[in-house]
Order: sequence, then C-alpha cells, then structure tokens
Amino acid sequence: MTDKDTVIFLCSFGTSILRAAEESYEKIQAELEAATGLRVLQVYTDNPTAKAVNGINGKRVYTVEAAIQDSIVHKYSEAIAVPVFFAEGELYNSLRSRLDFYRETIDIRMTNAVMYSPRSCEEVADIMIDIMQPDPNNEYILVGHEASAYNDKGYDLLGSKLHDKGFKNMEVIKLSDRDSVGQAVAHLKERQAVTRDAQVEIVPLVVAWGDYMAGELYNSDNSFMWQLRNAGYRTVFTGKGLGEYEAFRKIYVKRFNDLVKA
Repeated sequence: MTDKDTVIFLCSFGTSILRAAEESYEKIQAELEAATGLRVLQVYTDNPTAKAVNGINGKRVYTVEAAIQDSIVHKYSEAIAVPVFFAEGELYNSLRSRLDFYRETIDIRMTNAVMYSPRSCEEVADIMIDIMQPDPNNEYILVGHEASAYNDKGYDLLGSKLHDKGFKNMEVIKLSDRDSVGQAVAHLKERQAVTRDAQVEIVPLVVAWGDYMAGELYNSDNSFMWQLRNAGYRTVFTGKGLGEYEAFRKIYVKRFNDLVKA
C-alpha cells in the first residue's frame, strides 16, 4: 500500500457548521494523513450538505460519488473508507451499500465503526470517562442519535461498560428510541436526581456538531433538554462534538491500522 495507489475516504454525514467541521472532521483528516502518509478525502454522505459547503473558504468536500470519480481520475487502485459513525447501524450500512456499487471499478475496504465489539465499547467508555471527568454529584445523559435498525448493541454495551466501571451516573440513551425522554426520566428518578438537586448534563454522542442535533436536543420547546427541564430536572447541555477531543480522534487512526494489519 503506497500513497500512489491508495486513498482514504473520511466519511461522515456532514455538517453545515464550518467551525464544527474545522474542530473535528478536519482534525481527524489531518491526523490520518500524518499517521498514514496517504491522501485523505473529506466525504459527506449527505449530498446537499456536501454540495453546500464545498468550496467555502477553499474547503474541498466530496459526495461519495465525487470521491469515487476523483479516485478514478487519479488512478488509485484502492480506497479505504473510514466512517466516523458510532454504531454499525443505518448510516454505516447505507454507506457500505453506496460503496459496494463501485467495487468493480476500484477496490474498496471499510473500517469498523467506533463501537463494533465489546472491547471497542470498553475503549470508548474509558475515553468518555477521561474526557468528561464526571462529577459524582452530577448526572450525565449520553445521547446517541444514529438510527440503529441493523445493530443497536453498541450503545447498550457502552452504557453497561460505564456502569461496570462504577459510573452509575452516566446513562446512555438512544434518541431514536420512541420513549427516549421517558427512559431518561426513569433513570433520573431512580438516581433521585431531584432530591439531590443534581445537575443533569446532556452529552451528545456525535463527532461534529450539526443543526439536526441542535434542534433535537436543545433548540426547540419540545427538545430533549427542555422536556427534562419541564419535568423538574436542572439540565445543562454540552454543545461540543467528541471529534474536538484528541483522545477521541485517535480512534480513527486505530480503526485504520486494525484494518490494514488484519
């Protein structure tokens, strides 16, 4: 594998918030390039977002199809897709299907998602504890937003690993679940959060901040945060993507190395 025949696709849903991309996706891109010596293309799976931000401030963002075409033009024989997704769920499998369409044109391999096994979930649990430095007097609701019709075990395993490590005040909730707010309230009642006047911090399990998560989690009156506040909980919000933390970004270089060494 050389820089003349292999290219990396760093694949995400994408974000229209430029600062969020700069602090997460672009740093992952730079660190992958430094670690591998390969060219890394920034690929957004959401075509409208990719087309909207491409070219702004000189940024080059590709759709999946444009990345494939670029690879053909540059005569790469192999593309390695590094998806940023947490779970091997709907977003991950949709990307795999789009890439499969071009496998007769170029050899394509794809790394695992962030959480794909019990060991990887434990790895993420340790990173989350290190990043957050949780206060034992506070409560933390970690909110996953990826629809996971194919595989929802990753989020459940992450929650179990956090609890096993003694962090009962860190609860993982899937926003795609119909009663996600009800699940959070049930957990906080069990933890007696109101009686203890515990601060409840919502932590989005996203790599880069985007408008979708803002609307779902705190912007609207019916958002996750405001529903918890209206239920009587002293709720605050962490408006920061995990890709802004170096410890988390290292996962993607590791996923790449695991693939090429397999």
